[in-house]
Amino acid sequence: MPHAEKKQPWSTPRAFPRFLLDIRLIVRAAETLHGRSKDLGEGGLGATIPGSIGGGEIVELEFHLPGTREVMRVKAEVRYRQGFQYGFRFLDATEHQRETIRRATKHLPLAP
Repeated sequence: MPHAEKKQPWSTPRAFPRFLLDIRLIVRAAETLHGRSKDLGEGGLGATIPGSIGGGEIVELEFHLPGTREVMRVKAEVRYRQGFQYGFRFLDATEHQRETIRRATKHLPLAP
């Protein structure tokens, strides 16, 4: 029996795959919120954040990837929100940050 396709809440496919990763996350918006990531890729991340951030809002995300010493800070746009579940698209990730994400996620399972 074929798999049922899981519909994405957005119309365009992701540019980069997402990998399952649960890490602490700080979101700096109108207020500073704390949450946890669900998945991460070079282009963005999904997270659970108990707070309210509007769709399209630009925020700063701060997190620490496993196996790295540096704190990653990146501007991101809220692409979707469903309750406390958010999807963020990175806006200004540098090539160094993308490479750090590639290394940190290399052996992680793909997100559904």
